[in-house]
Amino acid sequence: MRPNSESLLDTIAALATPLGRSAIALVRISGDRTRAILSAVAPELPDPIQPRHPSLVELTTKDGDVLDKGLVTLFAAPATFTGEDLAEISVHGSPVVVERLLRTLIAAGARPARPGEFTERAYRLGKMDLVEAEAIRDLIDSRTEGAARAGAKRLAGALSSRLAAVREDLLAASVGLTATIDFAEDVGEAVDPAVAAHLRSARDALARLAASYETGRLLSAGCRVVILGRPNAGKSTLFNALVGSARAIVTEVPGTTRDTLEATIDVCGVPVDLVDTAGLRDTDDRVERIGVERAREEGEKAAAILYVYDASEGWTDADRAAVTVFDGRPVAVVANKVDRLGGAAPNAPSRDPAPLPLCGLAPEAGASLRSLLERTIASGVTSDAASEVLASVRQRDLVERARAAADQALRALEGGISPEYAATHVDSGLAALADVFGETTSEDVLQRIFSTFCIGK
Repeated sequence: MRPNSESLLDTIAALATPLGRSAIALVRISGDRTRAILSAVAPELPDPIQPRHPSLVELTTKDGDVLDKGLVTLFAAPATFTGEDLAEISVHGSPVVVERLLRTLIAAGARPARPGEFTERAYRLGKMDLVEAEAIRDLIDSRTEGAARAGAKRLAGALSSRLAAVREDLLAASVGLTATIDFAEDVGEAVDPAVAAHLRSARDALARLAASYETGRLLSAGCRVVILGRPNAGKSTLFNALVGSARAIVTEVPGTTRDTLEATIDVCGVPVDLVDTAGLRDTDDRVERIGVERAREEGEKAAAILYVYDASEGWTDADRAAVTVFDGRPVAVVANKVDRLGGAAPNAPSRDPAPLPLCGLAPEAGASLRSLLERTIASGVTSDAASEVLASVRQRDLVERARAAADQALRALEGGISPEYAATHVDSGLAALADVFGETTSEDVLQRIFSTFCIGK
C-alpha cells in the first residue's frame, strides 16, 4: 500500500516556470480548496467554474487591487497531473506580478509548495510509480539530448514495464513454491521445473539492470574530464577544438593558461564537464604556481584525464611521471603537433590504447578528440537502451538486492534445500521490487527523493 501524508490536506501553490523576466509565467495550484481560491482571486470566473475551459480574467487581491489579467484554467480531479483539483494561472512574466499573485493565493488559503510536492502528490494518489516520478526529476535536470530522451522514455514507463516483467517472474515462482509447500503431503516436495526457469529469468534480467547503472549515472550526473600536460603542449588548443569555439586564450608563450577554464560538451549523450588547466611544471612564478596546483587538484577530482604532450619534443620523463599519478582511472593520451614531424612517427609511450596523433589546429581535430572521449568514457552508453537503465543509487541497490535474492532462491532449489527456504528469498526479492516502485518506501526516503526536485513540479 502506498504511504499517505497529512500534507495532502493542504492546497498548495507555486511558480512552475523559471524565476526572472519572461513573456509568460505559470503558477500552479493543487488541492481541495483550488476552486474556492480561484473564485477569490478571479471573481470574474463563472460559477461554477467550467473545467478545462481557459478564461481570460482579471486577477485581484483581497482588497480589489488588480494584479494582472491572466489566463485561468481549472482541471477537475481525478483526471489531473496530481489527481486533485488543479489550476494553472498564466500571467505576464514579471517577478513582481508573480510574487504578488503568490501572496494573494496564500492569503486566500493556499500554502507554498515544497520542492517536488506536485509530483509527490501524483505519486501518492497513484498517478505514477516512484520510478516514473524520479524520471520527471531526471528529465528536468537533463543536460544533453540523450539524457532528456532517456528520461522521457522512463517517464513513459519503459523501465517500469521491464521491472514489472521481472516481478511477474518472481510472482510466478512464488506461486509455484507455495503450491509445493501447501500440497507437499499430496504431491511430495518436488518443485515444478517452471519455478527454476522463472527464477533464472528474473535473476538474469535483474543482473543486466544492475549493470546498467553506470550508463544511467553517466547520463544523469555526467563526467568530469580534465586536460593536463606540460606547458605549451597545446591543451587550450584541444579544449577549443572540443568546445567548437575559441574559449581559451592560445599563444606560443608557455604558461599562458594560469587558471582553470570549464565548458560542458555532449559526448554520446553524456554531459562532459571539460576542464582546461595550467601546464604542469615547477615554477618560481607565484601566480603560475597557483595555477599548477589547481591543475593537479582538478586532476585528482577528475573521472578521466586527457593528457596532452608535444609530439615534436617527444614523450619525456616528466610526462611519464605526470601520467603515473593517475593510474587506476581512464587516461587518454594525445600526441599533439604531429604536423611538425614532417610525416615521421611521434615518439610515443607504450600504452593501451596508443596515443592519438593529432594536429590540434586541423579542422578534423574536434571530431577526432570526441571519438577518443567516446572510447574512453562512453563506450558502454547505448542510446537505444538508455530508457531501461537504472538512474539512481536507490534503484541500483534495490535491484541488486532483488537479484541476490533470486540467485539464492535458485541455488537453494538446485542444492535440494527445502522449498520453504527458497520461498523466503523470493519474498525478499519481491519486497525489494515493491520498494523500487515506491509501494513500501519509508517516509524518510520519500522526503529525501522529492527534496531534490525543483519547486513547482
